[in-house]
Order: sequence, then C-alpha cells, then structure tokens
Amino acid sequence: MKNKFLLTLLFVVALGYTSMAQSITIGPRVGVNFATMRAVGGDEKEDRKDMNDHAKSITGAQFGVVANFGINEMFSIQPELLYSQKGLKAEESDYDMSLKIEHKKNYLEIPVLAKLSFGSEDFQGFVTAGPYLGYWMSGKVKAEFMGRKIEDDYEFTKNYDEDDYKENRLDLGASIGIGAAYRVGPGSLNLDVRYGYGFSDDTKYKDGRPDGAFKSSNRVIGVSLAYLFSL
Repeated sequence: MKNKFLLTLLFVVALGYTSMAQSITIGPRVGVNFATMRAVGGDEKEDRKDMNDHAKSITGAQFGVVANFGINEMFSIQPELLYSQKGLKAEESDYDMSLKIEHKKNYLEIPVLAKLSFGSEDFQGFVTAGPYLGYWMSGKVKAEFMGRKIEDDYEFTKNYDEDDYKENRLDLGASIGIGAAYRVGPGSLNLDVRYGYGFSDDTKYKDGRPDGAFKSSNRVIGVSLAYLFSL
C-alpha cells in the first residue's frame, strides 16, 4: 500500500502541470549506467571503510520513456519511466585465495525532474534535478572463488530470517544532471549525463536498523540519449 501511494504521488505531481504546459514532448530514452554502492553512516567505521574500499562500479543498461511538460521557454517538468540496472562488484585476494563477486539489480524507476533549458531553438543546454522512486524487481549474482564460477538469479527473502532483516526493494533518491539538446528532424536529440544518489538502505530490518549499523545505498552515473518530439 505504501509503495502504491508513493508511485501515485509522483505521477500526480508530474501530471498536475499538464494543464499549465505550453508544450508537451515525449519519446524514448536509452543509455548506460555506471553503478556502485556506498556504505554510509553508523559507528562501524572499519566495516564501512572495508566495503567502500572493495566496492567497484558495474556497467548496466537503462531505457524507457520520457515525457516533458513545458511551463515556459526555460522551465519544464519531466517525468520518466525507466528500466535501470544498479549494483556493484568487488574483488579480494589474500595469498592463494581469490574472490570476485558481481551483484546486478534490476529496477523499475520513476524520476520526476525539474528541467531548466537555455540556448536557441536548434541547440540548447539544460540542467535537471529532482527525486526518483525505484522498485527492485529482480537481480543476478555472479561469483568466482578459486577459479570456480557461479551465476544465479537473485531470490528475495519472503520473510524475515533469523537475523530479522531482508531486502529493501524500494529505492528513494535524488538525481541531478546536465545535458544538451540538438534539433534533429521533427524532434530533438537529448544527450543526458546524471548522477543518482540513493537515500534508501538496501536492507530492511524487522525492528529498525540496529544502533551503529551503516546503510548500503545506490550510487549511479548515467549517460543516455533521448529523442523527444511534440504530440
């Protein structure tokens, strides 16, 4: 129920501007993510540092649809519906032991961005900023230990285990970006570079996060192209 409410709220905020919009454009987006995870907060400084030292970025896909509601010549609201891959990879070796692991998570993501554009009709620069809400749909884990490779689909914990925690499949965060739009045919080709900062811990605890425990949150640099044309 909570997830449905948040999704509905994001759409209402975006669509509420439709009546004021001077122009509406829509189109596809496709790109690539460079994603990792960061340990933040808590008192477990050594464990937090160890995770951050070993966590490296993975490359994933992003694609979906974009709608842009122009309020005036410079300002617009841009909701999107995206498939976005996040996660991390890590590698550790000690004498004769080696371990590599890659954790790729597939999200359905809804950013709602404020967009400020400047320039001519044929070429514009722009900046974007706003919240996003993501839902962790599925994932894949790859591991290599002492030359032995294992690959498996991620299985979510249905109930709290003996340690009273499970996956948090809701990812709330903020996005900020820059880009450029080129007039091509009846629409415009948009090159977009964004940084996504996740606020949510990817672990949910039955009785709240233990005192001193750090959060593991998503971090993503996304590079994408969108082609927007008027309805």
